[in-house]
Amino acid sequence: MSHESPDPRPEPVAPAALVRTDGSVTDRTWDGHLVPEGYSDMIDGVRELLDRIAAAVPGADLVASTTKAVAELNDRFAEHAVAEPDQLSGRLITVPGRAQLAVPAVHIDEIGEDGMSGHVWFGRHFLGSNGVVHGGAIPMLFDDLLGRFAIVGGGARSRTAFLHVDYRSVAPIETTLRVTAHVERVEGRKHFLRGELLDGDRLCAEASALFLTLKDGQQ
Repeated sequence: MSHESPDPRPEPVAPAALVRTDGSVTDRTWDGHLVPEGYSDMIDGVRELLDRIAAAVPGADLVASTTKAVAELNDRFAEHAVAEPDQLSGRLITVPGRAQLAVPAVHIDEIGEDGMSGHVWFGRHFLGSNGVVHGGAIPMLFDDLLGRFAIVGGGARSRTAFLHVDYRSVAPIETTLRVTAHVERVEGRKHFLRGELLDGDRLCAEASALFLTLKDGQQ
């Protein structure tokens, strides 16, 4: 099992709908809301904090000060709460993980009409045991990755109808793992997709999924 240092991470590839004519990427959510400067850096910082907390055995002083700081931040963020359609979390499709903290942050390296590839780094927050990614994090990875790919190119939103994951070998944490996704076929509203998670050439897990395009008015 290889445990390599993280590779330099390339910038995520933006879907065509989010690229301006001059080639720059918009600073808005998929439905047009402006994103405050530094928001994605804040999300990265919180991801790192989750890893640091998972790996630490802090002293009582640090526990007390952190608890106080978190309570203060909770109060401040509560003052800025918005309705679901206006939130930023989960809607930044050019940001790894869409700025959704529950989702492993996939960095997209290549994307096309029929397939995509990228890489993901599971930190200590996603540890199961013995240096291995928690088994529950892998279906979440595939659900998010395949669901995003089902709507690439401006397709309508969809819902997961079926997701099957086969675990082939353990996936190590703190290692750059490769992910792929491709469309098997489309039958009307039904999008059949497959995905893989690899450590080098070793297959860690593979998934097959069915996503259904939502009808007008469906949630």
